[in-house]
Amino acid sequence: MAKEWAKSFYTSTAWRRVRKEALIRDMFTCAICYGRAEEVHHIKELTPLNISDPNIALNLNNLVSLCHNCHTSLTKKSAEHNYFFDENGQYMRRQSPPGGDA
Repeated sequence: MAKEWAKSFYTSTAWRRVRKEALIRDMFTCAICYGRAEEVHHIKELTPLNISDPNIALNLNNLVSLCHNCHTSLTKKSAEHNYFFDENGQYMRRQSPPGGDA
């Protein structure tokens, strides 16, 4: 569910348009499991500071289509284990510094 500060963004015409474009571009295919995608994820996470920046919030290059399960899992893993999509759209785990925890 959208955070309170993002609710008006996710109901905007601009978001609905670019979300649809991302799903069509990705042929409604989840980038992780290749199942049916019904959600669109921001690669660079939206924050209250960048939600008004169209280069982040509405940029097709910052969006990837995911199924509900993968989106939920990614969001949870990103917070817990620092997973992310790289510049090529590949799902990656950040490398810990030498001597750090993995």
